[in-house]
Amino acid sequence: MAASLVEVARTYVASETPKRRQRAEERIEALRKKYAPGGQWRLLQPGPLWEACEIWLEETRQFGHDIIDHVLKHPEARSHLGQSDDVEALRRFIYEWALREQDEYIIPHFQAFMEERGIKPDVRQQELGNTRARVQWHIAQITKEFLTRIFEAARAAPAATS
Repeated sequence: MAASLVEVARTYVASETPKRRQRAEERIEALRKKYAPGGQWRLLQPGPLWEACEIWLEETRQFGHDIIDHVLKHPEARSHLGQSDDVEALRRFIYEWALREQDEYIIPHFQAFMEERGIKPDVRQQELGNTRARVQWHIAQITKEFLTRIFEAARAAPAATS
């Protein structure tokens, strides 16, 4: 295999990220329309705010599973899944990717979403603290799913090649 598992994953992430972000933005736009500005929206309403986070988390979860599917379907993946260094590198890549999604995509977009809705800075900061903990918990659960799938694929690989 000319490319390692991580290189296959990295290439896929680079090519798919713009499409995935666009899809998430389309879902957020539908949420914006659902909760059009005006009236009570400017008051802090955790339900719609969390609904936005759920969209970003769902998209991250789906994208992560798609990354793993793409890597595992690569024609030469099976031989690399039998090599612990390659598997560990892929697990590390997926773990770091999920954290980057949290820190560089979900949280900043959540902050911007609150700001565009006119939520006051002090209230935004409080809501951000509450929401960050929930997002971190969800990212940890999602990451556990990803790492488990990689572990199971690696465990099955030697049996399949024997």
